[in-house]
Amino acid sequence: MQYAMKYGKCQLPSTGLTRQYTTSMVREEFLYAGTTGGEVCLFHLFTRLYKGSVPISSHGLMSFVVVDGYFFIGGGDGKLKKVNIGGGNWSLEREAQLSGMILSMSASADGKELVCGTSNGKVYRVLASDLTYMLHTDAHVASVNDVAFPLSSSDYFATICDSVVFSLTSRAA
Repeated sequence: MQYAMKYGKCQLPSTGLTRQYTTSMVREEFLYAGTTGGEVCLFHLFTRLYKGSVPISSHGLMSFVVVDGYFFIGGGDGKLKKVNIGGGNWSLEREAQLSGMILSMSASADGKELVCGTSNGKVYRVLASDLTYMLHTDAHVASVNDVAFPLSSSDYFATICDSVVFSLTSRAA
């Protein structure tokens, strides 16, 4: 299997759109890009058109995942937000305050739970339905830069932190 990367110019507003991007995701025909300014910028992949920006978070948008029509957004201010994106109207449904910047996030295979890694080395388990959370791990000595559930299971997840520590953790721990 081989992949070829293509790049090209994208139509931006006449005033320009100078941003520093922190995270991105492709979903269907759109590219969602998070910025240090706390916005989600939306680009159409095939027409290469900028579609708009939605201000979501203060202190930067650091991570996000989409589950069942909801954006779960991790901010530099430590706030985890659940945003309904159904019908093109974005509305904030819930919000939770975690400790540290939310640098990484992953949804379980069934979409019922999120795992969030923070800048102060903590890993939180969060229920997607109402954003209730619990501290799962406080053992990392540096920022948790990535967390990931496998696609086919919700029984365990992996973390990687600044000190190059890779950890495979049971969700039941």
